[in-house]
Amino acid sequence: MKTWNVIRIAVAAVVLFLAGVASAQSITGQVVGRVLDAETGKAIAGATVTASSPGWINQSVKTDATGHYVLALLPPNHYDVVVQAKGYMEVRPRDVQVMIDWRVRNDFRMLSETAAAAARAPVVAQNR
Repeated sequence: MKTWNVIRIAVAAVVLFLAGVASAQSITGQVVGRVLDAETGKAIAGATVTASSPGWINQSVKTDATGHYVLALLPPNHYDVVVQAKGYMEVRPRDVQVMIDWRVRNDFRMLSETAAAAARAPVVAQNR
């Protein structure tokens, strides 16, 4: 009878150990990076970074004071990422692939609406 108790305790210990190991393994990935001003290189705080994939719910985060963001716990898939910030042109990179245990880095440089408008302004010749 004592032998069976020892076996039961050993089996229970192994099951608990394996459950702990299995729960420690990740089944998701991350997209991380920084959002910066294209002209000055300064961080853009409060920009919204959104990852979306057909059939999945969108996940959005805001950049911190240093422009960093982390989109964590993304299931393996291909994602469209959109970066938006007040006063800046939207950035839309396509097909960011996330795999299990991957940390995909995507840094973004955003062009201000003012700079974009200046780049589109026609050049007018002046007669003297």
